[in-house]
Amino acid sequence: MNTVEEELNKSEYCFFQTVGDSMEPLLHDRRSTVVITKTGKTVRKYDVVLFRRPTGEYVLHRVWKVRKKDYLICGDNRIYKEPVPADWILGIMVGFYPDESKKFLTCRDKEYQEYMRGLYYRYCIRWIKRFPGRLFKKLVG
Repeated sequence: MNTVEEELNKSEYCFFQTVGDSMEPLLHDRRSTVVITKTGKTVRKYDVVLFRRPTGEYVLHRVWKVRKKDYLICGDNRIYKEPVPADWILGIMVGFYPDESKKFLTCRDKEYQEYMRGLYYRYCIRWIKRFPGRLFKKLVG
C-alpha cells in the first residue's frame, strides 16, 4: 500500500476517503472522497489542505490564516486553530465526492461557494456554543 506522498509523486491527483468528523458538514466520516493535488501553487486562505504531522497522522483541514512561517489551520467542525509549517503540507483539495454517490464537486462549483459563504458564521456559532464549557473548565480546573 502506497503512502499519500508516493501517490502524489506518481500522479497529479490522489483520491482518498475521509475519516473523522472534523470537516463536517462538508465532508462525512467514511462517506466522502476527496481529490488532492500536490502543492505546486501557493496555499491561500480557505484552501483545504492535507498535511502530515510529525507523528505520521494525516490531517485534512482548512487554512484560516496565512502567516510568514506557517499557516493557522482548523477543521470546519472545530474551533481550535493549529499552526502548521509549510513543509508539513502535502497537497490541496481540488474537489470531492460529498457522499457515496457519483456527484463530484470542485472547489469552484456554486454549491461549494455557497457553503463557503456560511463558513465563518458556522464557526462563530460553534465557538459561542462551546464557550460556557471552556469557561467552566478554566474556572474549575
